[in-house]
Amino acid sequence: MTSDAADSADEPVDIQRALAAIGEPTRFRIVELLAARARTVGEVTEAIGALQPQTTKHLQALAAAGVVRLHKLGRRRVARLDRATLQQLADHFGRLAESDPDDAVLDDYEAAIATEAAPSPGDSSRVLRMHRTVRASAATVWAAWTQPQWAARWWAPRHFRVETFDLAPRVGAPIRLVLREGDSTRYESAGQVAAVDAGRRLVFTLAPVDQSGAPLFSAEHAVDIHQNRTGTTTVTLLIRVSNASPEAAPAVAGLEPGWAQLLDALVALVQSEDRP
Repeated sequence: MTSDAADSADEPVDIQRALAAIGEPTRFRIVELLAARARTVGEVTEAIGALQPQTTKHLQALAAAGVVRLHKLGRRRVARLDRATLQQLADHFGRLAESDPDDAVLDDYEAAIATEAAPSPGDSSRVLRMHRTVRASAATVWAAWTQPQWAARWWAPRHFRVETFDLAPRVGAPIRLVLREGDSTRYESAGQVAAVDAGRRLVFTLAPVDQSGAPLFSAEHAVDIHQNRTGTTTVTLLIRVSNASPEAAPAVAGLEPGWAQLLDALVALVQSEDRP
């Protein structure tokens, strides 16, 4: 058994090794005992109800992982926690515990799917309305909606990318959107342009399609772009959803959180200096 009373605050901890050492049930109990106060090896042995050779091996394993320090004080051998190591572990897990924007989005999305999938009497149609005000001209916002090189930069929720974007601002033009997730899964949507007032209004249908190319539901999107006197532009998006089957619940539930992310990305793009 070695003695080393110097603290290791500046030495990086092998997080996995420390956790593996602590994770063994008897060693976990020893760490809890030493959290209250330092103890002699004999005291630890008595407290955990083990033989001293077994206790010594456990303490040595904890010491090798940097979790415990062993002090040889004459004939006494005293064990204590290495608080610096535990602080590094606490800091590590503190960083892991920091919230991420996706946490709330995923919770809300899961709850929305459950609500959407629940049987409900009557008409299953619904209307979603969202708006954003941006520090950009109406012409810039219109280009972001209708130019593929612009749209490819914002028309995908976080952790997705635009693989294909086909949208021409003319009545009757087909729309095709393909998104790819990080694991290469592809999601295709299709629709058609229904109305165009260049620079001010764009109406189109767009919905996810199944493997046969049939839409999972009907969704009409109306985009109104209004130039304000202050130099800002207000974008209003109205989505009318109908004919949704129970199997389409995840896609329908994802409309609101998905478009909220898209509109935020649109704002960030048109207000940035790194525009197409």
